[in-house]
Amino acid sequence: MQRVSMRAKRFGARLLGAVVVGAGGLGLVVTFAPTAWASGSPTPSTPTAPSPAAGFQTTVLSQTVTPSSSTQTFSAISNGADISISIPAGAFGSQTVQLVVTEPTLSVLTSSLGALGLSSDSLGAGVGIEVVNPSTGQPLTGTFAAPLTVTIVASSITASSKVIEYPSTGSPFVMTSAVVNTGKAVVTVSSDPGFAVATPTSAVVPAATSPVTGKNFLPEGIAAGVLMTVGTSVLVSSRRRHRA
Repeated sequence: MQRVSMRAKRFGARLLGAVVVGAGGLGLVVTFAPTAWASGSPTPSTPTAPSPAAGFQTTVLSQTVTPSSSTQTFSAISNGADISISIPAGAFGSQTVQLVVTEPTLSVLTSSLGALGLSSDSLGAGVGIEVVNPSTGQPLTGTFAAPLTVTIVASSITASSKVIEYPSTGSPFVMTSAVVNTGKAVVTVSSDPGFAVATPTSAVVPAATSPVTGKNFLPEGIAAGVLMTVGTSVLVSSRRRHRA
């Protein structure tokens, strides 16, 4: 009976050890499988969360933004354009956030122009805006308490340009509320979208001469008139001398 008892104890110890090892193995699975935290704390991740829409993958600015009683302005360069993001006081309440600015791959976004009736336009500038919760690494949900103002300055922008919004879900659309002038486009942001500026493609080649429907004969006509006047004067003078 004593031998049986000792064997039982040893078997129990081994069984307990197997359970501990199994739990350790389960811990590894939990560590690498975020979905296993369904009833626990959210899995930590980096502040650079997924971009707001397809085509906006390149991060050009990642800036921590703390609560402020005044407007904060941040700058970046995207597709060669100067980007300015103005954040009013209280836009995110008392929460510290991470502002992530992304540069779009314009060639990827070009395919959307046809559906918007802008197939003859070209994309010359764009920018993606994200506001991320640093503790979760995920974009803030809902709308901001106060909208951000995004200014895009680029030589490719004309008064005929249009700003296209690329939302994180849904189809892109033309922003009728955007303010567009030569060299600049201004939009307001209440969530995490991406933007691109479409400009009509001109048929005139840059630096080329303007088309002319006919030859300009004005200078030659003036010169001919002068010569005729001089010739007439010489002829009249010659006749007068001959008569004399």
